[in-house]
Amino acid sequence: MKKYSIVSISIAVVFVVVVALWMAIQAPARAVEKNLAAINSISAGETTEAELLLRKEFQTIDRMCNQETCYYHMRTDNHLLARLHLAPHTLMWAVVQVRDGLVTSVSVTLAKAGLPGVTVIQVPVLPKECAATPCLKQWVLPNKTMMSFSIYFDRQSDLRNHMPQAINAQCWSRLHGCSTYAELVPLSQKVNLSHRLDQEEISGTVKPEQTNRP
Repeated sequence: MKKYSIVSISIAVVFVVVVALWMAIQAPARAVEKNLAAINSISAGETTEAELLLRKEFQTIDRMCNQETCYYHMRTDNHLLARLHLAPHTLMWAVVQVRDGLVTSVSVTLAKAGLPGVTVIQVPVLPKECAATPCLKQWVLPNKTMMSFSIYFDRQSDLRNHMPQAINAQCWSRLHGCSTYAELVPLSQKVNLSHRLDQEEISGTVKPEQTNRP
């Protein structure tokens, strides 16, 4: 009888450990989903800081300021999977910028080991280099090294209402992670940019619309 009790306890302990590990692995995906939901439907140039603070997620976020400009910042990564060497380290930063009581930009930056970073950013007005929304800009060093991509859209775009669908949160809890931009950023596929991004990463080529960082 005692032998069976020990076996039962051992099985229960293993079960609890497995469940706890599974929940820890799934936690980053849930955090990404929560962060994307928090910034969904914000309108750069229209949403006020007072309206922003009505969202409970922003009531507990540290507010960092540099003179008149303030930032609300959320960060998530797949630390556990990366530490166990079960997936490449993948990070997400969501930043809402506020100036003079008004939201001036909403951005989500993704960084994954092995791929140049991608930033999806909503602004009140597109940069002058952009002829349409969404707009792809490449950040390239003078030596032609690709640093990152930015996908801009303005507040008139309905994309601001679909941020949870723009990024694949499951990439942060998936074994081996997501290997392509199409997987990591479904938005790139929706706006027909994923093929171009992936091809440029594979070929290492730089297209004419590149922008050098100052």
